[in-house]
Amino acid sequence: MLRLALTLVSSLRTGARIKQSVEQSIRRAVIVAAAIVVLLFAVGFGLTAGYHALLVYDFSPLAAAGLIAGILALIGLVLLFIGLQKSRPREPDFVNAPAEGLALVDQSVNKAMNQVGPLTLLAVAFAAGLLASRRR
Repeated sequence: MLRLALTLVSSLRTGARIKQSVEQSIRRAVIVAAAIVVLLFAVGFGLTAGYHALLVYDFSPLAAAGLIAGILALIGLVLLFIGLQKSRPREPDFVNAPAEGLALVDQSVNKAMNQVGPLTLLAVAFAAGLLASRRR
């Protein structure tokens, strides 16, 4: 009976966490969608302002529109070129390898110390040292 009650409470907590996570995700999605809409309006107003600024400097409407379209096409091609570049595999860095190894050992020791406690870890290290120093 107690096990059933604990399982029910645990499932209720899990359900509450899932519900909270979904609500947070929906809020983020709505905020991102609103930000994208505002940015698109900003780009539209910027393009319109650029078009009218070119008209002020005695460009014909066709030339102003062509200049803006050409700039946008150039930006699009640059972004396409950047997106299609193949990423080169990273070569191993042998200079930092010892430091990375020591960092991994330090993380492992910290994890072990958190799990079993410092005194237990010290006792195990002492026993391992004694066993390693014995000569046969």
